[in-house]
Amino acid sequence: MLQCEGVRIQQGGFEIGPLDCAVHPGRITAVVGPNAAGKSTLLNAMAGLMRPSAGCVRLHGRDVHQLGDRARAESLAMLPQRPALDCALTIEQLVGLGRLRLARHGSRVGDAIASCGLSQVRRRGVDSLSVGQAQRAHVARVLAQAGPETVLVMDEPTAPMDHTWAARTWDLLAAHARGGGGVLVAVHDLAVAADRADDALLLGGGQLAAAGPVAEVLQPEALQAVFGASFEWAARADGSPWLVPSG
Repeated sequence: MLQCEGVRIQQGGFEIGPLDCAVHPGRITAVVGPNAAGKSTLLNAMAGLMRPSAGCVRLHGRDVHQLGDRARAESLAMLPQRPALDCALTIEQLVGLGRLRLARHGSRVGDAIASCGLSQVRRRGVDSLSVGQAQRAHVARVLAQAGPETVLVMDEPTAPMDHTWAARTWDLLAAHARGGGGVLVAVHDLAVAADRADDALLLGGGQLAAAGPVAEVLQPEALQAVFGASFEWAARADGSPWLVPSG
């Protein structure tokens, strides 16, 4: 489990918190909210990339900042919103960085590359890829690092991808959760969050407006208070619910 306990985070003149929330094993937790709500800041703090000004982030019961590099790499893997792109690397080398602080398992790297549809181009330079392909390579890096209980922290992982690969990437995250891992993912598309996540954290103005099962959090009244726009639940052709703007 990855959890915030009374966490406050200050960055420049912006502060978020206090926050009490958790990412549970076997579940996908979506972080949603308008621009500048604090989604990326929260993810960075929960991944241990910034220290909270108050409170504590715990990973499997331990302060994330007290974990050694290897222990953290075994327990948490992150895809930032704008991953660094080292043009000198091939896809295979980039994905191999996911095993940098861990035991080297070439099969893990190969499997991750295959799962993201990059096997045929694994020796191409990262600088030769489209933006969507490069993002898939970074997702593969995270998957190569992850063990069954690893928490994945993903900041808008599908934003540059086409529809097909966005859907397949969500399938990969769901498979990781089914295997017992936790997934924390920032996402702008509320309909996707409603359809794909188990739980949701709704942020607005640096505050946690709601947290819990996704169907309870993504309610029109709560969303209108945070986004300043109207939403309603509609039904797809198969009868399943679909969250859409209204008015």
